[in-house]
Amino acid sequence: MWIARLPSGVEVDVSGGLRVLEIENGFYVVGQEMLIPVNSREEGLEEIRKLKENEC
Repeated sequence: MWIARLPSGVEVDVSGGLRVLEIENGFYVVGQEMLIPVNSREEGLEEIRKLKENEC
């Protein structure tokens, strides 16, 4: 299990598959040991699509 800590002290499990989470009124792409801030759920889904394209 990989845990990332936000500046506010909130801990997020960043293991597992990519997903979009809303945490403290912000959106993040979470998973594969990454925590990427995005502006919206839609932007997060687009970021996941781009990441998956580059997996090959």
